[in-house]
Amino acid sequence: MCPVCWISGVLFLLFGASALTYGTEWYILIPSLVLLAYGSYKIWDGIKKGKNFSDEQKTNSKRTITRFVIGVAIGLYTGFAITFAMTSTEHKRMHDLLEQHGIKDHYELPIHSDAKKYVREHEHE
Repeated sequence: MCPVCWISGVLFLLFGASALTYGTEWYILIPSLVLLAYGSYKIWDGIKKGKNFSDEQKTNSKRTITRFVIGVAIGLYTGFAITFAMTSTEHKRMHDLLEQHGIKDHYELPIHSDAKKYVREHEHE
């Protein structure tokens, strides 16, 4: 498997999928679908190219791809840890504020009861 093709294909898939999750308009959906298709093609192309590799090239390719996946995992974990460290104090403060005002569960807030009422009223439409 060609590591350059595989890594670029995964990146195109990630960008296409992330755009697709927020896409509600045609000018967002079309480029995201193109990115998904191109990413899939690059991965398929990488697999096809990799069939002609020697054993040493295949070993080096697997090592490169493994390093890439480990790097992405470390990046995701680091991003989560930093975000959690930055927001955990504020999150706890908001829960303490709710409990201070006698609200045990945040679903007791008026916005949630209004939503439940709306759902009950429009259930049978």
